[in-house]
This record gives sequence, C-alpha cells and structure tokens, in this order.
Amino acid sequence: MLLWVTAALSVVFCLLLLFLDGRRRERKVWRDWELLLSPRGERAYQAMEKRVHAELALADFALGRAAEARRLGSTEQAMELLDTGCAIIKWFAPGMGKALAGMAVFSRMVAAMAPVAPLRPADFQLAQLASLAYLNKLVHQFLVSTSERFRLRVYILRRGFDLAMHFLFQAQGRIQERDPQGEAAWQMVSTLRHDFGTLTEESLESFRVLLTSLAAERKDGAILATPEDWGG
Repeated sequence: MLLWVTAALSVVFCLLLLFLDGRRRERKVWRDWELLLSPRGERAYQAMEKRVHAELALADFALGRAAEARRLGSTEQAMELLDTGCAIIKWFAPGMGKALAGMAVFSRMVAAMAPVAPLRPADFQLAQLASLAYLNKLVHQFLVSTSERFRLRVYILRRGFDLAMHFLFQAQGRIQERDPQGEAAWQMVSTLRHDFGTLTEESLESFRVLLTSLAAERKDGAILATPEDWGG
C-alpha cells in the first residue's frame, strides 16, 4: 500500500514539475517573439478574415432572423430561415475544418513556431465546447514545443466546429419535428450562433500566428499566394 501511495505522489510531483516548467518556458517564448505580420502576411490575413466573416455573417443573419420570425409567430418563415442558416453552416464549418487542417500541415514546415495562447473556456457558451477549451488549456502546459501547442490548438478547434455543427443539426431536427423541447432547441441555436463566432475568431488568430512564424523564416510565399484555398 505504501508503495502505491509513494508511486502516486511521485507521478503527481512529476506532473507538477512539468506544468511549472511549461509555464516558465512559455513566458520565455512570448518574450522572445515580436508578433508582427509582414506586409504580405497582413494581406493574406485580411483576405482570409474578410472571407470567413462574410460567410459566417450570412449564416448568423439567417439564424437570427429565424429566431425573430418565431417570436413574431411566423412559424413557416422561421423554419425556412433556420434551414437556410443550417445549410450555410453545413458548408462553412467543414471549410473551416479544412483550413485548420492545412494550418497543422504547414506548421510542420516551420522551424520556429510563434507562441499561441490556449483557448479560454469562458469564451464558449456550450458546455461541451467549454470542456474542449479546458482540455486544450490543460494539455497545453505539458507540451514541450510551441509547434505541438499550435497543432493541439487547431485540432481542438476542428473538433469544436464538428461538435457545434452536430448540436446545431440536432436542434434543427427537434424544431422540425415540433419536439416538446422546441424552446430548448431554439436556445441551443442562439448559443451556437455565439460559439461559431468564437471558433471562427480563434481560427483566425491561429492563422495569424502561423503567418507570423512563416514570415520570420521568409517562407511565406509558399502559402500566402492562395490563402483562400484553405477554406475549400
């Protein structure tokens, strides 16, 4: 019994040391980097930002009008707008997933990755997405390199888009079936409107960090020419 307790305490102590060392190394990396984009990187970032914001705004507008139509008693119009918003998300979310997968691939070509912050659980309203952010925040501290931390972040974001899309279509199905839980389903749509925005902004931040890292190596030309390809 004493042996097991000693072993458990040793594991906890080692994990604590890894956590504290990770925090120390992270602070040093942030001091060593000046997170500025090159002019070419800035143009690429602005192009990506403009495109994804426009696409998400269409979905958010449709979903917002659907909720408004429902409040006014226009059930048929609400359903049509809900279907439109979900159809846009069905196209938008996989495109963001593809972009994030591309970021993970290109991060392997960077010798020195700029530091990236973990996701913040408080920024998400859906409990499952907040849990993913907690996981990202925890594991982030135990990873050695900034490249590993970056790839963890974009992986969590990809999973976040998949999860948010799943819950949105689940809510859509309940509403279409006139489920007794319709009120909860509409609240879920409102929650996911917020969280899709958060996932998008965090994805753009990841793209900015990658562009900064590429610019530091003077290799940005390989990726900046066609950033729109990432969204598919």
